[in-house]
Amino acid sequence: MGQKCIGPAEVGKSGSPCFPGKLVPLFHAMIFLTLLPVIAHAQADCSQTSTGYIPINDLGTGTFMGMTGGLYENGSNFRPPAHQAAGMAYAAQVQPLDAVGMPDPVNGKVAWLSIGFSNATQETQAFIPLANALPDLNPHLVLVDGAEGGQTCAILSTTDDPSYAPYWNTVANRLSTAGVTAQQVQAIWFKDANVANNAPVQEYADSMLVQCKRIMHELHNRFPNAHLCYVASRIYAGYATVTLNPEPYAYRSGWTLKELIGDQVDGDPLLQHSGDEANSPWISWGAYLWADGTTPRSDGLVWICPDDYLNDGTHPSNIGRAKVADKLLDFFTADSTTCSWFLNDCGIAMTVSEAQPGPFNIHPNPATSTATIENDIPGPVELHVYDILGRPMLGIPVTITGNVDIDVSNAQPGLYCARLSSSSGQRTAWLVITGR
Repeated sequence: MGQKCIGPAEVGKSGSPCFPGKLVPLFHAMIFLTLLPVIAHAQADCSQTSTGYIPINDLGTGTFMGMTGGLYENGSNFRPPAHQAAGMAYAAQVQPLDAVGMPDPVNGKVAWLSIGFSNATQETQAFIPLANALPDLNPHLVLVDGAEGGQTCAILSTTDDPSYAPYWNTVANRLSTAGVTAQQVQAIWFKDANVANNAPVQEYADSMLVQCKRIMHELHNRFPNAHLCYVASRIYAGYATVTLNPEPYAYRSGWTLKELIGDQVDGDPLLQHSGDEANSPWISWGAYLWADGTTPRSDGLVWICPDDYLNDGTHPSNIGRAKVADKLLDFFTADSTTCSWFLNDCGIAMTVSEAQPGPFNIHPNPATSTATIENDIPGPVELHVYDILGRPMLGIPVTITGNVDIDVSNAQPGLYCARLSSSSGQRTAWLVITGR
């Protein structure tokens, strides 16, 4: 399915309780240091390969705790027509803006901003260089990592939390470092959760929902031109050996985000995205990332221990981050509400979860000297291979027909993203190159 390589407490839903509510190296160091205690004193439990839960996007009209599956209503993975139309309308409004938010087609910018916690910043750091390496990326687009380690939904949504103001100040500083303003932010990728600490699961979910609604208000107020917000779920956390956000909290948080979107679709007054009473951006799934460990999801996604994780079994390794980056590139380059402003030449964009070709095979993988690309796309195909920083492999791209062997003997060991591009679509696959 690849496309490109890479305040006061508010009243919740009836019956739901309310609860109180480009990067410089220093940022990387700060984020890493916040993770050191967890990484140093934990070891992933790689035996917990499955929970038995079914991914929301594979559940269809089946139910979990009385809730119907599907990313959207009635077991569907497609946006409801009216919600889709609203998203398309907002996408059509995205344009280069100057520092005060006025249209500037020549020197203006379109800022994309991530918001969230440690996993989100790690995954954003893998996503941005790969996206920036795309030859057809919108030249006005500026991608900014606004996520930071330890910044939970409770923190982002609670004005009297000691970390609330520092977090939002960090976001403002990162925008400034990237040369953009809050008025130029027009799309947001949101991924966050709370520290579980063995709380009752339903209480955890209810609290997170209320907090996410308040965060949507924060986004609306702080970034007045950001009408598009794409949410992402946690990855699998069955291997976790710390209480930050193990299963079933990681799985359950995906259901909370589904409920957040569903409440907006159903007209929740706390999530109005249009009109004089608007208090939230339009919300959509941007990437549903949970799969049940080693049990393949319908699209093939699995989460493998230890390969995809750091020692705590909670945070993704470089390989795990690259998986998420691939999903994000797939989404933002293909979805009908993103492609028109993410790419310079969009072509044909599809609605999220619309069927797309799966990844192609590469063998051997890992490779040391030669790797065979299995290409079943008819006619001429352009092959691109990028490293984790988005740099093209020497001698690539090339135009191929059918299968082809590529020489990787001179490539630095690491993780690479390969992309096949043709008039009929694009597909991606990951390649690991090891030293001899």
